Amino acid sequence: MSLPDGLRILVLDADMVPALTIARSLLQRKCRVAVASHAESPLAGYSRGVQAVYRYPDPLADTAGFLAWLAEHCSSRHYDLVIPVTERSLSPLSSSRERFANVKIAMPSAESLELVLDKSQTMSLADSLGVPVPSGITVSSMADLAAVQDTLHYPVVLKPARSIALREGGASHLQVSYAFDPAGLIAGCKHALGFGPVLLQEYFTGDGVGVELIARSGEIAFAFQHRRLHEVPLTGGGSSLRVSEPVNAELLEAARRLVKALGWNGVAMAEFKLNRTSHEYCLMEINGRFWGSLPLAAAAGADFPSMLLELELTGSVPTVEGYRNGVYCRLLSRDLMWYEAVLRGGEDARIAHVPSRWDVVKGLGLFLHPRHRFDVQSLRDPRPGLVDLGRIVGRYAQRLGGIIRHEWFLFRQRRAWRRGEVTSALARANSILFLCYGNINRSALADALVGGYAADSGVSVCSAGFHPEEGRPADRVMREVAAEAGLDMRSQRSSMLTPELLAGSDIIFVMEKRHYDRLVVQSPTLAGRIFLLGAHPSEHRQPAEIEDPFGLPREAYEYCYSRIAEAIDHVKAVVAVRSAE
Repeated sequence: MSLPDGLRILVLDADMVPALTIARSLLQRKCRVAVASHAESPLAGYSRGVQAVYRYPDPLADTAGFLAWLAEHCSSRHYDLVIPVTERSLSPLSSSRERFANVKIAMPSAESLELVLDKSQTMSLADSLGVPVPSGITVSSMADLAAVQDTLHYPVVLKPARSIALREGGASHLQVSYAFDPAGLIAGCKHALGFGPVLLQEYFTGDGVGVELIARSGEIAFAFQHRRLHEVPLTGGGSSLRVSEPVNAELLEAARRLVKALGWNGVAMAEFKLNRTSHEYCLMEINGRFWGSLPLAAAAGADFPSMLLELELTGSVPTVEGYRNGVYCRLLSRDLMWYEAVLRGGEDARIAHVPSRWDVVKGLGLFLHPRHRFDVQSLRDPRPGLVDLGRIVGRYAQRLGGIIRHEWFLFRQRRAWRRGEVTSALARANSILFLCYGNINRSALADALVGGYAADSGVSVCSAGFHPEEGRPADRVMREVAAEAGLDMRSQRSSMLTPELLAGSDIIFVMEKRHYDRLVVQSPTLAGRIFLLGAHPSEHRQPAEIEDPFGLPREAYEYCYSRIAEAIDHVKAVVAVRSAE
């Protein structure tokens, strides 16, 4: 059964690159394509031939508004098929199937989708089928974590059970994170558990490999495989450069078992880690919708959007002969971020593979490879690529301006210390406020270090933070580091910053520029009273900002302690002179 020309298709999430690939594919099929997104001027809307571009409420911020918009839109316009591209639209639509019973939406059954959206259930299913998965355990509370914490081996991968956490009135997009020690694990779980259960897994070393497929009633009709070459961040994330390769027989068999057990109908990607040395592999997750590297499949000749159109409207998948191996595809905007991360060398080498600069230079030759393609830039459809390039240039120009403003601020803060402006302000001050975000590390430490000295001179000293919870004790690790230096922080309790506290402080020491910015936005008149504590003159040039060690290895706490103690020596010197007078 051949499909007629002129089918009306609505592609959602049009700000995402896969939506552009879908639109381009279906336009070649002579469909009448409209796209929609919560973002203004979505990239897919610039594709040649797209008939209309619509904007709906953000599904994450206003789930009910998004569903109401789509229901009204589809009641006034007929579409042969609606294609959600990401989980932010797919999840709420799956939960509201009855409301859209008269709208043809490309999504698998609710039962199979639920198993895929919940990573814990996905891992349990895979394990029951004999598909290797990283060893792990799901925790739902900090009490659960305390019960299993001593059994875990680091690094630990923290995976929120769901990538999209639905909450009252909206949703949140959650990210995978890593913990290298107990402090990092506790900090990561405290945050993630606020949105739901967290899957804690051992870290498995290997290449990221995706087996993309389309299935009909639990049987794979076509499969494609890619290998990740660049990931952002380097520790593991979305790919920015990948290559097509033959489907690995073991991975395909694992995907076949999963798809059959799920009774899957539609497109999906089974994501694996494959160790090329030991040939061992583990399932990482299943994406139950179009995937980020879809442009590579299209460039290699695997037209999944067209196959999905046939499956949804005819019930069958057309026979596809194969695809080209050795095709490279690059998402330029994200790949520039990859090059930045490599050149900065700031990624954690404990799990990230950081290539040498020479490897980076050699890799640039891929731009000239005859089978190199871009996700967005295309000679056949140039406008989205040009818009994307313009946005890239705009973002870098904005970042450059921000860097210049940031460095100028740090220069002026250092100059204020060198010229004695801070010393003069301290000499006049009757009240000193130390400020950071949580008031359990940096500002609490500064308060404890200087408090006794200031009391003798009649100067009041206090500390506070932006964190809304008061009465928290100082960070355990910082208490230990301070105790080893002879400072007792056991009595320190956090306070929340108030307008009254600001008004009553003659001089305010902050740890980072963002603290300064936040205060000045609240009250511009405070600008002359706020100084960076870490900008003081030092024998060894140090960063002017003192970073938060919370959740980091113990060495970060020790470094933070030494930075603040050195700065406080300058404060004590002024206070001591004042006491002598």
